[in-house]
Amino acid sequence: MGILVDNKWEWRMQWRRNFFDHEIDMVAAFMDEIDAVQIRLSSMDSLIWKADPSGVYSTKSAYNLFKNDGSSDNEDSAFKIIWNLKIPPRAIAFSWRIFRNRLPTKANLRTRQVVLPSYRCPLCDYEEEDIGHIMFSCTNTRNLWWDALRWVNRVGPFPIEPKNHFMQFSHWNSKSFIDNRWEVLWIALSMTIWKHRNLLVFKNQIFNPEKVMDEALFHTWSWLKGIDKDFHIHFNQWSTSLKEELS
Repeated sequence: MGILVDNKWEWRMQWRRNFFDHEIDMVAAFMDEIDAVQIRLSSMDSLIWKADPSGVYSTKSAYNLFKNDGSSDNEDSAFKIIWNLKIPPRAIAFSWRIFRNRLPTKANLRTRQVVLPSYRCPLCDYEEEDIGHIMFSCTNTRNLWWDALRWVNRVGPFPIEPKNHFMQFSHWNSKSFIDNRWEVLWIALSMTIWKHRNLLVFKNQIFNPEKVMDEALFHTWSWLKGIDKDFHIHFNQWSTSLKEELS
């Protein structure tokens, strides 16, 4: 599963079959885990608990590990926002993955030695598919964000790093409840882009930007209904008055 090259270990995994879609995240996480491990042929194997300087496991050190891991995320304003949004857990989990660059884009798969016929964007087939490109700069998705800005007469440009894009896209209004609506819209649109990207890749369905936006708006509306108990407006009325509802 690997060889020594100039006294440095290089992992060279040989998989017995291609991965199913639901397995790709596990493979990526596994490769992340072992990338930091260096095999030394002169040393005996041993079990070491890295969360404690002694190398010995204890319940207290495990508790502190989980506690510190959570607090570090909470120090980031973008993470604080998504954890506090009252939206479906799958939407929060997706936001965490996109902020952490944990989506199995072709660029991420390439770095983890997953062999694909092409690493170009499946939407435009022009640039390599990394998270910034597929979500924000591809010609097939960039216009979706611009369309949203036009509802309230705003203009870009925006960064392509997800957390910075999220903060700049959603936090511009003096009213906190309006910012809250843009936060929900950002997550809904990002999720829907990724969903329809997967439908293209795995089921050969056409990527239709208009359909993507309509679905994202419906998710936004349904989540806002769960957040705001006084939000009773019908979807058709809400979706035809976005300038008033989002400004």
